[in-house]
Amino acid sequence: MKCENKESYTSLKSAGLNTRFKVVKVHENLGLNMLRRLGDLGIVEGTEISVLKKSFLGKTLLVSLNGYTLSFRDNIAKIIEVKKVG
Repeated sequence: MKCENKESYTSLKSAGLNTRFKVVKVHENLGLNMLRRLGDLGIVEGTEISVLKKSFLGKTLLVSLNGYTLSFRDNIAKIIEVKKVG
């Protein structure tokens, strides 16, 4: 059985650009409706995601997942934990 090291996890907000990551956990800080919406958009455990761009002040991120791009605020990116793929 492979034991994963939690220290290798980072929030999507602090993830590097143009690097593939896998979603490890989405924290429940924003409530059930936001979790459901993120799930509808495909942001669930195991989804591969990469950050394409960050705004000048880092308040918005443009991400790519499942063949499409999304843009969202940093408060959402903070609650998504990811780990580097490969």
